Amino acid sequence: MSGGKPETSIVIRTYNEEKHLGNLLQRIKEQEYSDYEIVLVDSGSTDRTLEIARSFSVNIIQIKSQDFTFGYALNIGCRAANGTYLVFVSAHVLPADRNWLENLIRGFEHENVAMVYGRHLGAPQSKFSEKRDFARLFSMTPENAQAPLSYANNANAAVHREAWEKYPFDEYLFGLEDIDFARKITADGQRVRYEPRAAIYHIHEERWPQVFNRYRREAIAAVRIGLTEPPQSGLTWPWFLARLAGDILASFPYWTRARLEEILRFRYYQWKGSRVGFKQGKNLNLQTEKEQMFFQAPASAVAIRSQGHAELGPIDLPQLKPSDILVKVEYVGVCRTDLEVLEGSLGYYRSGLASYPIVPGHEFSGTILRIGPNNRYQERFRVGQRIVGECILSREPNDRREVGVINQNGAYATHIVVPGWAVHPVPEGLDMKEAALAEPLAVVLRALRRIESHLRPGSRVAVIGVGSVGNLAAQALHHRGCRVTAFDNNEKRLALLKGIAEEGHTELSGLGSFDIIVELTGVREVLEKALSQSRFDSALLVLGFPYGKMSYNFEDVVGNEKVIVGSVGGDERAFDEALALLPHLDLSAFTNTILPLEEFETAWQMQREGKQLKILLKP
Repeated sequence: MSGGKPETSIVIRTYNEEKHLGNLLQRIKEQEYSDYEIVLVDSGSTDRTLEIARSFSVNIIQIKSQDFTFGYALNIGCRAANGTYLVFVSAHVLPADRNWLENLIRGFEHENVAMVYGRHLGAPQSKFSEKRDFARLFSMTPENAQAPLSYANNANAAVHREAWEKYPFDEYLFGLEDIDFARKITADGQRVRYEPRAAIYHIHEERWPQVFNRYRREAIAAVRIGLTEPPQSGLTWPWFLARLAGDILASFPYWTRARLEEILRFRYYQWKGSRVGFKQGKNLNLQTEKEQMFFQAPASAVAIRSQGHAELGPIDLPQLKPSDILVKVEYVGVCRTDLEVLEGSLGYYRSGLASYPIVPGHEFSGTILRIGPNNRYQERFRVGQRIVGECILSREPNDRREVGVINQNGAYATHIVVPGWAVHPVPEGLDMKEAALAEPLAVVLRALRRIESHLRPGSRVAVIGVGSVGNLAAQALHHRGCRVTAFDNNEKRLALLKGIAEEGHTELSGLGSFDIIVELTGVREVLEKALSQSRFDSALLVLGFPYGKMSYNFEDVVGNEKVIVGSVGGDERAFDEALALLPHLDLSAFTNTILPLEEFETAWQMQREGKQLKILLKP
């Protein structure tokens, strides 16, 4: 850049573009033409997009995802820009050479040119049919006979600042703001120039619903700006069949079954999306539909398909209802319950109340990606906010729903949809790994509340089984001033409670000396011993799963005035209390084993071996 303002400003729109953004910025840095600045307009990225951008010399502007349209984001970037020429480039493209930017700007040397757009090339990972569309629409000569004179494409384009100031981009379109702009300036006597030497590789790695949505969105915009059909797709059966046949013939001699399936799917979703969008036309409400239009998040998850069988793969997220919130999962804790769901040993599955498939995982932290339309929780939450979610979602006796357990997919996934009332904000300063422990701690705190009358400072409490939940229970009891004794056959687990538990034993004995017994093993024989040995006026808190059938003489309960309480799950109050208590507990042993979601089977085996207090998965 020479002294003063730059000649050119490059405006890049981003939303979770960590995969390609670094390559793009590096390639821009290597351009022969250097009189430029970069303005990046981000719409609420929750991945490493902003971290990558900050490692380059980039002016970052952040907007809310719910405010995004292509035109709005571009106008925001243009207002912040200083250049005479405003260059627009998608975050998932890669300039083909070091002269891309210079060739794009040179297009303005021609008389009366107010907009220049460059060539698009398919990348190796591009879909075959889209490569053919690029070749058809973007010729090798400056006189592009394949496109109308008012055609343009803002994934690789530049406009003169004076033209943008006169005709800012329409912020109320679902797409095609570039063609709308080009039509306005050509009607005003100015020219759009195509410059094939300014070439980029355009990298679309979309799932099929996203392909459908892209062409649907462009078709809606086409109706709104008065086009007779979308610019890149036809609407008739003959068009679809002709494109399909042409692609299949062009694929020879490299025809494969996978290639044929890809061609069929791409052309179908392109054609179908265009037909649906063109039919919807002007009747769609921008405010209620735009987030679904612009932020369709590709999702993958570990799904337990049948007893003992689980796999990682793509999933379709449910449509957001007004009460729902879409969350990007940051961490999810591995729990013994996950294995019981897998093995079918959990009571819900033994009784037939629950069924497969199910995505497990109920201990999670995440970031809000989207809030359902007309959501009454919009005042309480915002996109980008860090949250945790409750597990027990049942509000009616006949509506049994537990996240990752029964009738509600869980957080072994990139994304999860949860009702707004079950979401809790994570306090500032609390690490997201630690926040994922809010659910098991909430289980403990709600359970302790149910035996509140027996909990007093100085009460003697036996905690049997000091895995992750037992450890949290011991710490919570100690924090309340109780005298804790821990029982576990794993000496390493007992050692983690040094300074918290007064004693630790590998042999279960002396239960008659405790005011309260907390049983967490789920082992029937252990529960039987706790029932029989507990003393007069004691409380027995049962948190373990699953015990199976057993016989017991309840005359002992009545005669000795014992209190037996079973508890599962945490409620709203318990979650708020858990988030407040977590910073005061020693959580170091809970957060030192983190595996990627792809290694869920390794994590499950580690859970069976019991060598780690807690294992966290990170999608």
